[in-house]
Amino acid sequence: MQSDLRAVLQYVPSFRGKIFVLVVDAASMTELALAEALLDLTALQQVGVQLVLVSVGSGEAELEQRLIDGEIKWQISSLNHEEAEAILNRGQLAFVEAPGMDGLSDKLVDFASAVEAAKLIVMLPSALAGIHAISRENAAAWDGNDASLFQSAAEACERGIPRVHLLDQTHQGVLMDELFSNEGVGVMVHADDYLTVRPIELEDIPELLAMVGRSMRDAHLVPRSYEEIESGLGDFLVLSVDDNVVGCVALHPSDSPDCAEVACLYVKQNHGGLGYGQLLVTAAEERAKARGISWVFALSNRAADYFTESLGYEVIPVSEIPQARQERLNESGRESIVIRKFVNK
Repeated sequence: MQSDLRAVLQYVPSFRGKIFVLVVDAASMTELALAEALLDLTALQQVGVQLVLVSVGSGEAELEQRLIDGEIKWQISSLNHEEAEAILNRGQLAFVEAPGMDGLSDKLVDFASAVEAAKLIVMLPSALAGIHAISRENAAAWDGNDASLFQSAAEACERGIPRVHLLDQTHQGVLMDELFSNEGVGVMVHADDYLTVRPIELEDIPELLAMVGRSMRDAHLVPRSYEEIESGLGDFLVLSVDDNVVGCVALHPSDSPDCAEVACLYVKQNHGGLGYGQLLVTAAEERAKARGISWVFALSNRAADYFTESLGYEVIPVSEIPQARQERLNESGRESIVIRKFVNK
């Protein structure tokens, strides 16, 4: 699994006691993929996840035999939510045989909703569109490849399932890589908040400092202490993916009421290339616009090209920013390019 240990451990308490419904067609899976999925289910059961395994297609006999031979605690159930709930309450996996049924059929979705599943996970024979997470509303309106699957997943969310995961069963380790990483490896259709830009909170400060510490040490970001961030708490925004802080930005007021500084822009390295930097900068610009500020500026020794080429900024002389900021820049000894963007014209 590629996700870092901290992210993995973050999920364990949040998963404990939750109900996951996994739909598989054992006949279409390789022996390795099937064996791996059952091992992963055993691990999930051991950390407190309540599991329902639904067999569609024609491979239920093989799947049942593997359950008999394995270490997981299980019992057969019908597609009746009360029967399945009784099995789950005994700490066992509920094994449901539903041959010929589609993984997102009305009957299966109603069942998953009735057992109050936190996740409905459907194993598919191949990968879907190159997207990791999509809201219920956007999935319902999806008109690209696999539109019917996206729309069916959106309908499942509308009927009470917070998250539907559509996974490529040929991807080794797909189940654990999807569940225990912020970005996942399949497609997740979600009815709840997944990706948000929000004001920083006190409890976020240690995570922010740990996140940007290396860039501060390498002089790519201005060093900041806990106390400095706490005193300027209202300036900072964080990007949260699945309740994990993965990026930040600040909008610092200046001596001039006409401008403000976009600073402390950072996105975790393993979340790069996903447009999160632009999302954070846009959020800072929107905050400036709402405050009636005419223009924002940033100082950078590495990302000036990104700002000018991707975000619509222009390079300006240092002399055009407020005098007090010029003086602090001179005192720091840092060589920075100044870039500006008008947000209220």
